[in-house]
Amino acid sequence: MENIIVCDNFLNEEELNNVLEIIKNKKWKWGHLSSNKQLIETPFWNVDLTNDDYFSIYIKQIIEKFFLKKFKLFRVYANGQTFGQDGSYHADCEDSNTFTFCLYVSKIDKKYIETAGGHIFFKIPELKYKICFEPIFNRGIFFPSNYIHKSSSFCRYVMDMRICIAWKFEEI
Repeated sequence: MENIIVCDNFLNEEELNNVLEIIKNKKWKWGHLSSNKQLIETPFWNVDLTNDDYFSIYIKQIIEKFFLKKFKLFRVYANGQTFGQDGSYHADCEDSNTFTFCLYVSKIDKKYIETAGGHIFFKIPELKYKICFEPIFNRGIFFPSNYIHKSSSFCRYVMDMRICIAWKFEEI
């Protein structure tokens, strides 16, 4: 569990506003899957950001500086889930030197965060229980890509899409 690192207020205001503006102006596509190795997997909305320098270079450098690591980027994308589009448990990659960084960019009032849903759940083999983290605005979660995890959508009372930017890396 110590390999899951939670980083609240990860980006500064200007960086976060740039992220929101970029994804707002991109075309969302339906049908993305986190892994093709699952028997059952729920597709979700996505925007491929791998060729966008702001995400693949600028923010990647912020992530590298924060974690004091160098990475090769496999891909970066925004994923979105609306009510009923809960994910399925999966691992992003089986290699031990790969990492995932998720940044939550849906604005949910903090007084509703406990009931909004949209959590990321982890199954840690050595634990007999699951752990989860709330999708707090501008919260980053860094974890080994071989950790089994899934995300959930917001509850039916939240009318917004749950949006997370996901970077998939190999440490170099």
